[in-house]
Amino acid sequence: MDAESVRTNFNEIKSSYNINFELKEEQIEVAVAALQKRNVVCLLPTGFGKTMCMVLPVILQMDKNPITLVISPLSSLIDDQMSTLENWNIKCAKITSRSDMQTDVLRGISNGEYNLIFSSPESVLKPFWKKVFLGSIWQSRLCMICVDEAHCISEWGEDFRTDYQSLHELRSFFSAPVMALTATSTQKVKDDIMETLQLTDVDTDIIFKSPDRPNIFIEIRKRDSTDFEISLKWLIDYIRENGVNSKKIVVYCRSIDRVSDLFLCLKDNLELHAYANQEKKASNLLVEMFHKSTSEDSKERILKEFKREDSRIRCLIATVALGMGLDIRDIDLVIHIGCPKSVLSYWQEAGRCARDGRDGFSFVLYDNFTLSLKTTGKCIRDIIKNTSTCIRRQIVNSLTVDNFKEDTLDTKKCEGCDLQQCRCPACKCCAECSKNCTCQERSKFSVEEFLQTPRD
Repeated sequence: MDAESVRTNFNEIKSSYNINFELKEEQIEVAVAALQKRNVVCLLPTGFGKTMCMVLPVILQMDKNPITLVISPLSSLIDDQMSTLENWNIKCAKITSRSDMQTDVLRGISNGEYNLIFSSPESVLKPFWKKVFLGSIWQSRLCMICVDEAHCISEWGEDFRTDYQSLHELRSFFSAPVMALTATSTQKVKDDIMETLQLTDVDTDIIFKSPDRPNIFIEIRKRDSTDFEISLKWLIDYIRENGVNSKKIVVYCRSIDRVSDLFLCLKDNLELHAYANQEKKASNLLVEMFHKSTSEDSKERILKEFKREDSRIRCLIATVALGMGLDIRDIDLVIHIGCPKSVLSYWQEAGRCARDGRDGFSFVLYDNFTLSLKTTGKCIRDIIKNTSTCIRRQIVNSLTVDNFKEDTLDTKKCEGCDLQQCRCPACKCCAECSKNCTCQERSKFSVEEFLQTPRD
């Protein structure tokens, strides 16, 4: 099936799956490769629509009642994807420990009653499932093995999982092709994915799109005080003034202690303004914490509330525990307190901003301590130090693989315009490009100004 056939067939059937959007070119490329039974490595930006990449090979050959096996690192991510598929009228199920699985679901997976089966790498490699996979139903109907968040394979990735390195065993069970998907990859991570999954340049298509998120403005600033009350006064004042009408903000910190310190600082300085309607009770807090020591019940409660468009929570302070699979589309601002650990982790976290297509903002407030930590990567350290050139270009170039030079960055500055709010490419890119623009009648864009700008 060629690209035009994929597009035509999809448009003919999408209404029956409650799908009301058009396919992107890269999604079509993925489908063509998969339907030709080629392996695919998908390096596509955050918020791009990787779930559809996994679904397309199934719905385009539903007459064969195919099965796709999806390996995913997080139960919460699987649950979100399954919710999407259920809205699309696609039969799906999740493999967990056998003791937790309902008998009818376990039987249904074994008998091929679902078209997409999700599992963690730890669960899917259990001996019981090997027997199921070697049965005639799975052998004849499996069309694809999908490895989501494939950067977990690499020790160079931010979310390394040991069991991901054993996924090549699945390839020995089936002749079906492999699809590996990730939004953040350096050359080393991509090479590790290929090697671990036993993919070769001959039998594998690389579908790459620049990881740039052009609707996210980037500012990097050195912290001028070790006292949060001083260095984040603008944030405290903003929440105090706007309360439940504040923009939706995520603040990433490098440690749980830093999360706790910042939470207490905001809560203490905001006083009654830390609560919705200034009614002092825990269920009214506008500011919350999220880290690995947060109880599972609290994590679930916080995420459920934060996902709401009218969420009471306006500022969520977190560690990397607020990680993969976070698909909250209306986050306006992502702040990093301290230098991020690496370019990979930074861009993945910054990319959780403005997934609804509106203007978003990434703000890094770094300090010399986190900049000099041995656990801070050289590449992100160099970017933080070198703010004399376009920040975005440095980030995107560091995340380019196999010489894919998809240079779509437009940072051309205007020529002395007198607009009150200049919207030339330079002024929409990053703080450095904006600073070098020649527009006259406005101060250069900053996080403080962004917070005062009405939502689109």
